[in-house]
Amino acid sequence: MTGSKAVRVLLIDDHLLVRYGMKAMLAGLYGFDCVGDAETGRDGVNMARSLEPDIVVLDIDLGKGINGFDVAAEIKGISPDIKILMLTGNPKPEFFQRAVQLGCDGYLLKVDSDQELVNALAAVARGENYLSKSFTADIFKLLQENSTKTTDIIDLLTPREISVAHLVRRGLSTEDIGQELHISPKTVRVHRSNLKRKCGCKTTNDLLLYLSSLDSLSS
Repeated sequence: MTGSKAVRVLLIDDHLLVRYGMKAMLAGLYGFDCVGDAETGRDGVNMARSLEPDIVVLDIDLGKGINGFDVAAEIKGISPDIKILMLTGNPKPEFFQRAVQLGCDGYLLKVDSDQELVNALAAVARGENYLSKSFTADIFKLLQENSTKTTDIIDLLTPREISVAHLVRRGLSTEDIGQELHISPKTVRVHRSNLKRKCGCKTTNDLLLYLSSLDSLSS
């Protein structure tokens, strides 16, 4: 990947301006070539299959549809040789931990500098792993603390909240969850609100991503 041929990069991010800026940066970066960009996770997976890029720069929160964790798993299933560089706005240690578990090769925050993104692309292209310098040296301590916190959170959930969490993780709507569990949409919304509070999440997307990072909720 680091020879005379340009490193082929695919961008997957639901924000047009982010993709536009990344494409402009790659256009001026020697040795790298942006071969495509996708707005949704499903389009990204399909493009990874057809374009066979060397590196995929992937956001975690992709709005509607499958999230970045699911995309990473599918792309690694298509070809383990495709390198994945997560580029996200969320600094939660459990998200980094989940990315590592899925075999991602690098993890950057959107607040990082352009130069660090260049460094990360070069490192991943060489077959190395790269972690954002925004994470301090005690990242492993934070991950260790998160492991304990994860267990505590599961213990705090009621059996009904766990059932709702499983269905939220699968991407079901409030109405679909209500039909699945034979409860009213109003009751589902109460359970969703309780899940957000207990998991420390503000939005439904945050909750979905957080639940996706919990191995203890795997089916």
